[in-house]
Amino acid sequence: MAVIRRVGQFLLVCLLPTIAALWVMTGRQALWPWTTEDLWVYREAANYLLAGRDFYQLEDAFPYIYPPIAAILAIPLTLVPWWTAQLLWTMLNVSLIVAVLRHLRIGPPWAVSFAATVTVVFVAPVVDTLGMGQLGILLLGLVLLDAVDGPRLFRGGDRRVLPAGVLTGIATGLKLTPAVFIVHYFLTRRFRQGFVALGTFVATVAIGIAVSPAYSPGYWIRLASGDSGANPDAYGWINNISVMSAVYRFTDVTTVGSVIGLGLSGLLVLGGLAVAWLSHRTGHKLLGISILGMVSCVANPIAWMHHLTWVVPLLVAGVRDRLLALVRWPVLVGVLWSVLQPQFALGGAPWAHREIHEYTVAQKVLAAGPDIVVALMVIAALLAVRWMPAADSPADEPEDADRALMDGVDQR
Repeated sequence: MAVIRRVGQFLLVCLLPTIAALWVMTGRQALWPWTTEDLWVYREAANYLLAGRDFYQLEDAFPYIYPPIAAILAIPLTLVPWWTAQLLWTMLNVSLIVAVLRHLRIGPPWAVSFAATVTVVFVAPVVDTLGMGQLGILLLGLVLLDAVDGPRLFRGGDRRVLPAGVLTGIATGLKLTPAVFIVHYFLTRRFRQGFVALGTFVATVAIGIAVSPAYSPGYWIRLASGDSGANPDAYGWINNISVMSAVYRFTDVTTVGSVIGLGLSGLLVLGGLAVAWLSHRTGHKLLGISILGMVSCVANPIAWMHHLTWVVPLLVAGVRDRLLALVRWPVLVGVLWSVLQPQFALGGAPWAHREIHEYTVAQKVLAAGPDIVVALMVIAALLAVRWMPAADSPADEPEDADRALMDGVDQR
C-alpha cells in the first residue's frame, strides 16, 4: 500500500506540468502541431530494425546517427499509433523533470509541481526538447539521478534495485556525450560506480551488435574513423552552438579551425572535469555536475540549444546553494542566456555562409555566447569553488527527510 500511495502522489505532482506541457505543445489547439521530428527518427529506426533493414539509411526521416541501442529501446514506440507515441513520450519527459526536481528536494510536492510547470513552459531548452522529441531530458534524468545525492527512484527496501552507475551507462549508450561523467566517477574515486557505468555502456554496445550484427558494427567503425554522421553543413551555423562551430565562424571550415576547435573543446572538458572534482571535494556536487553537463554539450562538435537541459539543475544550484558571488553570477547569466538565446536574433542559414563570411567580429562573438558563458562558469568555479563554504543543500540530507517530505500530503 505504501508503494501505491507514493506512486499516486508522484502522478498527482506530475498532473499540472503534464497538462501545461500538452497545452504548450498543442499550441492551445486540439491538434498536435509539433512534429517531434527526432522522435520520428528513433521510431523509424526501430521500424527498420524490426524489418531487418539498415536503420542508418532511413528514407523518410532525418538521418539516424545514434548508437544502435537507441533504436532497440525505441521499439515500443512502434507498437502504438504515432500520436500515442508522442503523448507517451511527452508524459515520460515531464515525469523525468518532476523526478529531477524531487531528487534535488526543492520543496514540498506542490513546489515541485509548480517548478516543473514553469520549467516545461518557460525554459527554452526543455520546451524545445519536448517539441522535437529529443533525448536531452532523458539523458539529464538518467545522469543526475545517478550522480547526485538524493532520493532514489529505484530501491527495494534499503537496497538499490539498480546499482549506482547503471543509469549513467545507459545514458552513455544512448548518446556518447555522458561518457564524461564516467570519467568524473573515476576522478572522484567512486571506482565501483565508474566500473558499473562503463560495464553498462559496454553491455549496450554488445546488445546492439547482437540484435543487429549486420548494421551495428558499421556505426562504431565509422565513429572510430571520425565520421559521426552529422551533417557538415551545420559547421558554423548559428543554430550549432558548439565551440567548434564558434571557431569555424572565425576561421571558415578549415583544418586550422578544426585543430583550434578541438583544442579549445578539449581544454573546456578538462576544465569541466576539474570543476566537478573540486566541487565534489567541497560539497558542491550539484554545481560541479551541472557545469560539467553544460560543458559536455558545447564541447561536442555538433550542439544545439535544446541540448542544454542541464540549466534546470544549474539554476537550482545557482539560487539555492551557498556560492560566492564570483561563481553565482556567471551561473545565473548562463541560465538566463540559455533561456533567452539572444544570439538567434542574428539570423543565419544552415550552410553557414552568412555566419562565416558576413558576420562582423562583434556578431561572431555574440553567436559564440553559449560557449563564452559556459567557459566563464568554468573559469569562475576553478578560481573560487575551493574557497566557498561547504554546501548545505537539502540534496545532501538523508533520504528519510525526503520520505517525510513526500508523505506530507497524507499528514495533512
